[in-house]
Amino acid sequence: MSDYPASRTQSGRLADFARQHPTLVLTAGYVVLTLVGLVYSAWLFLYFRINIIEYSETSDFLLAAVRAPLVILLAILPALIVLLVGKVVAWARRKFPRYDARYKRNEGKWWSAEPLRGPIWIAFIVVYAILFTQLYAKRVASAIRAGNGRKVRIEFANGAPQSAELPTLIGTTGSFIFLYYPAANETRIIPFDAVSSITIAGKTNKPLR
Repeated sequence: MSDYPASRTQSGRLADFARQHPTLVLTAGYVVLTLVGLVYSAWLFLYFRINIIEYSETSDFLLAAVRAPLVILLAILPALIVLLVGKVVAWARRKFPRYDARYKRNEGKWWSAEPLRGPIWIAFIVVYAILFTQLYAKRVASAIRAGNGRKVRIEFANGAPQSAELPTLIGTTGSFIFLYYPAANETRIIPFDAVSSITIAGKTNKPLR
């Protein structure tokens, strides 16, 4: 058995910190998830030339983490993989002395130096999350423009006539609903106060989430 001390790894130190400061870790984790949700929403609405920040309230920012759970899960997947790889490496070093010896020989080299390992992984995760959310938002926006998505029927509180074309729902905030009309190539922003009911018109042609 190797005498490799697991507590000296970065993952071990992170685990110790999480046990000592669970509230801080949970708060930081939710902030990160919220930021991912905000980045995704910002990209999606930007493809329709909408600055979603102008139409958002504080509650919308707080709920950004739960509006697109699949996007957030896939965006943070590399972080989960990095943690898993760290645990597997730590286990392998304890279990296999020969692997531990080879690992130690590489520790002195600049590309495997422990002080650099954390920042490199963090940079990778951040860049991946930003690029993934942008590409996924572009995919969803393209599907909406093609008429694939949740079709909705809007009834206005003042009895105003509806458009003959059923719009596709882009998304909502606490005060506004955002609709896209493919045939007219128009995006409409409607206050919820002006709407009496919203009906989901059948199934989507292609699931977006």
